[in-house]
Amino acid sequence: MAVKVYLGGAPAPHSEMTYDEADTFSVTGGGFLLIQRQHTGAQMDLAVFAPNAWLRAEVVRDPAPGSR
Repeated sequence: MAVKVYLGGAPAPHSEMTYDEADTFSVTGGGFLLIQRQHTGAQMDLAVFAPNAWLRAEVVRDPAPGSR
């Protein structure tokens, strides 16, 4: 699994970022986006985005074997 973040508001050469080690994300009450890894060992925060730096985020599942 991975988490893909679609960026917005900040000038960046790419409009998305993918965190391959992440498997979940959450949004705080203040609108901050937290990218996290929870599947192995202790929970770990991998990235934090300010409310005006991201548009949306999604969990990307690995393709099923033989689906390519």
